[in-house]
Amino acid sequence: MASFLLRRLLALIPVLILVLVIVFSLVRLIPGDPAVTLLGPGATDAQIAALRAQMRLDEPFYLQFVNYLLGLLQGDMGISLKSGAPVLQEILLRLPATLELAICATLVAILVGIPIGVLSGTRPNSIFDHFTRVFSLVGVSMPAFLLALILQLIFATYLGWLPVSGRLSPYIIMQPITGFVILDGIITGQWDIVWSAIRYLVLPTAVLAAFLAATLGRFVRNTMLEVMSEDFIRTARAKGLTRAQVVLEHGLRNSLLPAITVVGLKFAEMLGGAILTETIFAWPGIGRFMFEAIKNRDYPVIQGTTLVFSLLFMLTSVLVDLLYGVLDPRVRKRMK
Repeated sequence: MASFLLRRLLALIPVLILVLVIVFSLVRLIPGDPAVTLLGPGATDAQIAALRAQMRLDEPFYLQFVNYLLGLLQGDMGISLKSGAPVLQEILLRLPATLELAICATLVAILVGIPIGVLSGTRPNSIFDHFTRVFSLVGVSMPAFLLALILQLIFATYLGWLPVSGRLSPYIIMQPITGFVILDGIITGQWDIVWSAIRYLVLPTAVLAAFLAATLGRFVRNTMLEVMSEDFIRTARAKGLTRAQVVLEHGLRNSLLPAITVVGLKFAEMLGGAILTETIFAWPGIGRFMFEAIKNRDYPVIQGTTLVFSLLFMLTSVLVDLLYGVLDPRVRKRMK
C-alpha cells in the first residue's frame, strides 16, 4: 500500500502543473486591470504604469509564470495585490474555517443521508420511501444560494433563533490555537465560545449538508435495493438472522463501500464549492477570500486559492482510494 500511495502522490505533480498553467492563463483573461482597480478611476497613466511595474505585471507572460513557479518551489505563493500580505499566510489563516464548515456539513450529511437511504431502501414504495425521494429531489435541485436566503429569512430574520452571518459573536474575544473555533473553545474550556460557534455554524452547515445528504440518501437507497436482492442476503435470512442483523451487518456493510466514494468526492467539492455559501453567510474561509480576490483582480490570491482547492481535491481522492483498500481486502490486494 505504501508503493501505491507513493505512485498516487507522484501522479499529482503533472496534474498540479497543468492546473497552474490553466489558472495562470485564465486569471489574466479576467476583464480589467488590477492596477486600475487598486488605484481607482482617478489614477493617472503614470501612476498605473508605476504600479504595474511594481507588481511585475508589465513583464512577459512566460517570465511571470517562471517566476511564480520558482517562488512556489520555495513555498512562496506571492504577495496579495490588495492587502500586501503573503498569500500563503492569508490562506493558512482562513483554511481552518473552511475545513471546519466542510467537516461539520459532511458529518451532518452522513448522519442524515445514510439512515434515510437505508430505511428507504429496505422499505421500497412505502410512504417513507416516497417522502425521502421527494426530499432527495428537492435537496439536489434547489440552488445553494436560494436555500441559504430562505433559511436566513426564517431562522434569523423572522424567528431570531440563529445569527444571520459570521463565525463568532462580535462580543467574544479569543486567541486562536488551532484555528478551529469549536475545538479551541473545548481546549480552553470556554463553553460560551463553543455555543456561539455552534449557533453561527448551523445555517451554513445546513445549506452545504442538504445537497450531500440528498445525494447520499438517494445513492444508498439504490445500492441497498440491489444488495438486498443478492443471494447472500437470502442465505443470511435462511440462517435465521434477525432483520436488523441482515440489514446492518450484510446489507449496509456492502452498501457503504460505494458510498465512501460519494462522500469523499462531495467533501472535496464542498471545499471548493463553498464560495457562494461562505460569501452569503460572511464566513471567513478561503472560499470567500477567493471571491473577494476575483472582484479585485488579485492574481496571486486567485492562483493560490485555486492551487489549494485543487490539491485538497486530489488528496481527498487519494484518501478515498486508501479507505477502499483498508475496508475491502480485494482492493487492498490489488494495491500491493
